[in-house]
Amino acid sequence: MLDRSINLLEELDNISRVHWLERENIDHIMIDFAKRIVFCLRIERISIWLLNSDHSALVSMGDYDSRNKVFRKESVLLKKNYPGYFKALEENKIILVENIHTHESTRELDMDYSRPLGVESLMDIPIRIAGELIGVMCFEKTSVQKVFTREEQSFAFSLSLVLASNLEARHRRAVQHKLELALREKDLLIKEINHRVKNNFSILISLLRISKEQGKTTDPNTIFDEYEQRIMSMLKIHDLLYQSEHYTEIKLTDYIKELVSEFKRSHIGLVNSVLMLIDDIDFRLPTKSAIHMGLLISEIFLNSIKYALPGNSNYQMFIEATLNRDEDILIRIGDNGPGFDFNEKVKHSTLGLHIIQDLAEGLDLKVSYPTQKADLYEFVLYT
Repeated sequence: MLDRSINLLEELDNISRVHWLERENIDHIMIDFAKRIVFCLRIERISIWLLNSDHSALVSMGDYDSRNKVFRKESVLLKKNYPGYFKALEENKIILVENIHTHESTRELDMDYSRPLGVESLMDIPIRIAGELIGVMCFEKTSVQKVFTREEQSFAFSLSLVLASNLEARHRRAVQHKLELALREKDLLIKEINHRVKNNFSILISLLRISKEQGKTTDPNTIFDEYEQRIMSMLKIHDLLYQSEHYTEIKLTDYIKELVSEFKRSHIGLVNSVLMLIDDIDFRLPTKSAIHMGLLISEIFLNSIKYALPGNSNYQMFIEATLNRDEDILIRIGDNGPGFDFNEKVKHSTLGLHIIQDLAEGLDLKVSYPTQKADLYEFVLYT
């Protein structure tokens, strides 16, 4: 018979409060709850087990033994070792075993579980949510055998129902929290995409205006080729962002490799003339800075084939990205053209060089422009 010093409704209310608490408080409440339940049912052990994700094992979320006042967690019962017991859980609403050593549902637990713990009898209540088995609530008698009365069974079954309800509520709240996070992330992503698209168009419009005001080239094919390269440098950012699932920043060295590969695809005749030495450096740039860097590199490429390629049968261009002694990123771009003094050339309103200068000044980096003595661009990005 149930000990009347413990009120059934009070115990149901105690367990119903578990899902409001943090993990460490749940353990505290479970211990207090277990102490009173084992006293109420005149048993020594109570435990709660949940199936893992693939239903191949039961993992203890709480195991209390009143004989030594020990509370344990995360013990494991593997289905492959106890198939009969797992089958009984799936097929029954309650498992009542007077002799755990001989009963067909529990005898396979004898050597590894029952005897080491001194368990003689048990009452196990499978826990289900929407008809699906998710775990089991175990009430165990040690030392002597016990027959659980109908009143005790009803009490235990009521506790298991409340526990299942609370587990379901916790699961619903966890799912709801994930959905809310996903919705917030989606909203931020939409805003970021909108901002990025507007920013990209603003950059293109600015470049078109500069070309209109300062450009000397009237050949539409040349103009289209240049803007194709500029637009492609922006498009590659979106491709890499999508592939990496980083929506606000991009791995710089991956981006440079993609730019060079796309440049080669656009200029088939230069496939063997463009040399690339890009180390795999785990450094990321915000998308806005990456767009400026991509346009900067593209402008240098375009300027090179415009001025260093004509009449140069052995034309070669190279780009390197390595770490310098200070562990900052060093980007070097050059060609084997006749060379020029950047600062002198830019005075004559050369459009491409003005764009390069404006883009470089908009980035947080150290810049060295080509001179007659050192015909290459060097950019240092501080990590």
